[in-house]
Amino acid sequence: MNIKLLICDDDLIFAEALRQFLSEKLPDTVRFQVCGDRNGLMKLLEENHHCDLLLMDICLEEDNGISLAKELLTCFPQMPVIFITGYPDLYYEKVFLSLRPYGFVKKPVNGQLLLTLIDRAAEEIRRTRQDSRQWILLKTKNGIEKISVAQIRYVESRKHMLIVHGIRNIWETYGRLGDMAAEMPDYFFYCHKSFLVNAHYIQSYEGSYFTLDDGSHISISQNRRKEIRVKFFEYLEKDKE
Repeated sequence: MNIKLLICDDDLIFAEALRQFLSEKLPDTVRFQVCGDRNGLMKLLEENHHCDLLLMDICLEEDNGISLAKELLTCFPQMPVIFITGYPDLYYEKVFLSLRPYGFVKKPVNGQLLLTLIDRAAEEIRRTRQDSRQWILLKTKNGIEKISVAQIRYVESRKHMLIVHGIRNIWETYGRLGDMAAEMPDYFFYCHKSFLVNAHYIQSYEGSYFTLDDGSHISISQNRRKEIRVKFFEYLEKDKE
């Protein structure tokens, strides 16, 4: 499960050291980005469309991290926030009166405590994703559209665009296919750098490609054929149950 973790701290030397520490301790599925102020944070959120976990410094140069987090949570209500500060006695009460943070860590950071909080947040993120996998939200030319995952045959990547092929409709949005693959149920196969296919609509399997129920041919890249073969036959076994 991929997790996007943002570190927002105006002390970029500290933020980079924290990123380095966490990257050594956490699995490769956790992706890190660092910013130092409101503008940088907003830019990253706009580029990524969301953040799974935010590590927020309270004392930013031109902003109060508590107020900024409260503002962000109106748009991303499920986002866990862990506050970090060198002055816990000044802000502890205000944090818990203003909002319900996922955690509160003082500087110098207790690495084991922070790792424990991140592990717990990751588990909640996993459960939330399982509950929400029946639907996805896509930003299209018509605005934000809620789409049933079960209605998606396959997703195709063309440059920076994702073309989502549904049973009755086709939607276009900007994004990375790998990011979408990480959000989808395990019966979606990331079988090619350009294709993500819903196994429910596979009519036949020829080793190098799938044929779907509508006649579409979906290529399987050479370096993924062994993995996809295993996943496909595991899917068939589960489908018999």
